[in-house]
Amino acid sequence: MNLILRPLLLSSLLTSIVFMAACSPKDGQQNNSSEPKDASQEVMDQLKTKPIKAFPSTPNDAHDIALLDEYDQKFTENNNALEADLKKRAADGSLTEAIDRQLKRDNIESALNMLKDLDLKTEQGRYIQGLRYQYWENQAKVYDEKKQSADGELKNPSDAVKGMGEMFTADEQLDHWKQTTESK
Repeated sequence: MNLILRPLLLSSLLTSIVFMAACSPKDGQQNNSSEPKDASQEVMDQLKTKPIKAFPSTPNDAHDIALLDEYDQKFTENNNALEADLKKRAADGSLTEAIDRQLKRDNIESALNMLKDLDLKTEQGRYIQGLRYQYWENQAKVYDEKKQSADGELKNPSDAVKGMGEMFTADEQLDHWKQTTESK
């Protein structure tokens, strides 16, 4: 992921989590001072990245990097098209909550399917693929939980960022891989 977009994604994600937590109804028993610290710590723990792993250089490095870059480009294009479609539907009044949820769920399935279809040949490429896949699998679970919830909310709002650290780790690993491959 582009280094410029990463801070923007992180800040918008954290803002969304804060709004979700603030808008979630709380009963009187849950209103103690330690809970917000626990919830925010849980979110921060989910956003932590793993250290960059060392992998041996292979003749297939360039192939896998190109496929992962192509995945990033296709995903970004799909995501931009989804956002444009959602804005258009909202503007013309045809966007319902069900359509919004289904389109976002379809976007998650698309990300998972594109990742499955990658024919990666290196251990490092498959590692990055696996980290990203874990994140999108969690997002699918989150959307399913929200859909099944009576109030449309998550029981634990920090679940929305579960696996985000893996996604950031995958991005950092890919950036590192590109840099080390270019320098050879």
